Amino acid sequence: MKVSGRISLVLACLLVCFTLWQLPARVVGVLLPERLMLSALSGSFWSGTAARSAWLLDDGALVLGRVRWHLSPLSLVSLRPKVLMSLAWGGQQLNGVFRRNLSGNIVVTDFYAEFDSGLIRQMVPLYIGGRVVADFSEVLIASDQLQSLDGKVLWQDAVWAAAAGDVPLGDYQLRLSGQDSNVQGRVTTLSGGLVVAGDLEVTENNYEIDLDLSGPATANAELARALQLIAAPTATGFDMVINGRL
Repeated sequence: MKVSGRISLVLACLLVCFTLWQLPARVVGVLLPERLMLSALSGSFWSGTAARSAWLLDDGALVLGRVRWHLSPLSLVSLRPKVLMSLAWGGQQLNGVFRRNLSGNIVVTDFYAEFDSGLIRQMVPLYIGGRVVADFSEVLIASDQLQSLDGKVLWQDAVWAAAAGDVPLGDYQLRLSGQDSNVQGRVTTLSGGLVVAGDLEVTENNYEIDLDLSGPATANAELARALQLIAAPTATGFDMVINGRL
């Protein structure tokens, strides 16, 4: 390549970078999943914030809070845009690296989140409390569908809020792994009076959880009455099946 050609290439790259640098923050939305909604954006394409964000569900939305992001300039050169993102809302937080590969799929790595159990209440019609911690090394989303992931979810200091006061349940772990739109999970009890064991399966964004509930906590009259609304009594406790769509 002639010197003049090299100079032209450098100038073209500088022009592209300068143009991108001037783009407003709202442009970053094209790099994110369609279900992730951002509003009240400020900053630039490279680094900015959204005062409000939410993940759209089939029957509503999950409020995520204030979002901050930083786009890696070098990732655009390889046509694999990568965004470092963090969010916070009250005691809720999330951090992760979001990347779009050449196939147009979303790859999430180093994902870590903490939030209260309000998300669980959207799937289980019980008034429960506690903290949820999610830690995933990688998640792959293609065409708005979960394709694969590897990680775990912890439910810590779980309680059921009864009229007479909170009933301590325990600490639980959901270990998840899978690929090709088929994700498998195993629920285990780490500690507590409600012993939970079972399996989870996610296929093309449809999930089903089959749980066995036992232990001394099932002897609580108020908890037992509530469980009878969504679970079948067994000789040792209850059998619960939960299904829906992500």
